[in-house]
Amino acid sequence: MSVETVHTAALTEELTKAERAQVRRSVFQHLAGIVLAPVVKALADRGVFALLADAPAGIGMDEIVDHTDGNRGYLRVALRLLVSCGWMAQAGDAGVSSPTIREGFYSDARYRLTPEGKIAVWLAPLYGEVVSFIPKALFLDDFLFGKSDRAVLSHLQHLVHRAGERWGIYTEGETTAARVHRQAVRYLDGMLVGPAMVALAREGIFRRIEDAPRELDIKSLPGQARSLSCVFDLLALQGWVTRKQSGLRLTRAGRYAARIATAYGVTVSYLPMFDVLPTLLFGNAKIPRIDESGGELLVNRGMNVWGSGGAHNSYFRKSDEIIIDLFNRPLDEQPQGVCDMGCGDGSFLEHVYEVVRSSTTRGRALDTHPLVVIGADVSKVARRITKQRLRQAAIPAFHVIQGDINRPAYLASELELLNLDIHDLLHIRSFLDHNRPYVPPADYTCGSREARTTGAFAYLGEEIPPDELEENLVRHLRRWAPYVGRFGLLVMELHTLPPELTAANLERTLAVAYDGTHGFSDQYLVEHDVFLACMREAGLEADERFQSKFPPSDLATVSINFFTAAG
Repeated sequence: MSVETVHTAALTEELTKAERAQVRRSVFQHLAGIVLAPVVKALADRGVFALLADAPAGIGMDEIVDHTDGNRGYLRVALRLLVSCGWMAQAGDAGVSSPTIREGFYSDARYRLTPEGKIAVWLAPLYGEVVSFIPKALFLDDFLFGKSDRAVLSHLQHLVHRAGERWGIYTEGETTAARVHRQAVRYLDGMLVGPAMVALAREGIFRRIEDAPRELDIKSLPGQARSLSCVFDLLALQGWVTRKQSGLRLTRAGRYAARIATAYGVTVSYLPMFDVLPTLLFGNAKIPRIDESGGELLVNRGMNVWGSGGAHNSYFRKSDEIIIDLFNRPLDEQPQGVCDMGCGDGSFLEHVYEVVRSSTTRGRALDTHPLVVIGADVSKVARRITKQRLRQAAIPAFHVIQGDINRPAYLASELELLNLDIHDLLHIRSFLDHNRPYVPPADYTCGSREARTTGAFAYLGEEIPPDELEENLVRHLRRWAPYVGRFGLLVMELHTLPPELTAANLERTLAVAYDGTHGFSDQYLVEHDVFLACMREAGLEADERFQSKFPPSDLATVSINFFTAAG
């Protein structure tokens, strides 16, 4: 048994299920705070809350747009986030719980502050305090472990001091105000805790602390001692670190928080986007997303990949039963190979190959029936990394080619150049369908279909009506259906939740963080049941034997499905 396995097993024994759940609740609220803080500040600065305060019966989107000169699509995303927090209610004129769709838009939906929202939004100046730290949080690892922390130290010390004061609002009791204030404290802490956890985890600091036989002296750590001391004071406020002068130790809860620190990575990776959120909401929504060299400007992709890696690996393992079933069939009934559209860093392909090699009848016959491995991606960087990974994994028969999730016919033609038939492959993809570039459905009239999703969708600030988005998704899937019918399509996907469901379960879901990071970056999350319905409409049917969702409840925001052509 490896050291890592022993460590993980010991950690699991130390913490009860309830204690682990409590740590996750804190993480979920921290991540929600990273999204909500810049949204609240931007809306407050533009007078949206003052406008709502003067309209107890609610106001419509048209009035909000006219008053703020905002970009309708991103405004819709922002307001839906506040509905998901329970701070705002959204209803049609008739008082129904969800907006009426007319000509594809929520044209008669009205927004009003809830009692909780009336308290929450007037805490906007506090959110402004932590939002002011975003430009420094973008480079927190450099300040903590670089040559100088002069530019960040005083600001960090001030904010950690404010966190120690519980931002001056923490209140015991079960009144509405007390509950909202305690919630706000966790959200405000999140803007500091998130970047700190990512910086410490990526630098290997948590491992050094855990491996120390006794309390670790902060001065023995690489980096800037004063700023690191400040960060550990912040984590002590969360109950994750104990301090004794310059010595520190992780608590039981802190060891678990350190173990799942990658959970902060994806949301923190979008801080560049949240730094320019006022521009996206009320300025030029078409600001560049990519620099001249092809680098992404609104997301730290390296951090994003690091953050998603831990979670994705667990989903990869859950997909194994599908892979094993397919490649345990008689050899002449198996796919010739596997094609991963949007292969990213190639990790999923490497995982699939290893499962086939080690756990299936095909794996025992690779000399006579080699498994063809295809990675396809629109990104040159992703293709280069995938080639390196597959080569290092000693996979003998692989190809990495250009591919576009919106163009399966193009993929088929590229495969033909390799003397491969697209129909002879198992197709796989992970967390890609929601990130397809948006293409408006041709000859579609808004309102032609009844929307099922509660999502808010935008492309470069312009609103995409929910019924149009569903039509786009169905057409996207329908383009793929003829190519994946023979051996199927394995899909891992991310989902949203209805705002009312999120509001009732804020401590149990990451939906607020997902909706914020994806909504403002032109990605299109729909609910799990809506996704399945669109698949059926496109002519694809989910195999019930291989369906999984995480968590396994109505709060599912991740699903794994194996689709084949509908009979």
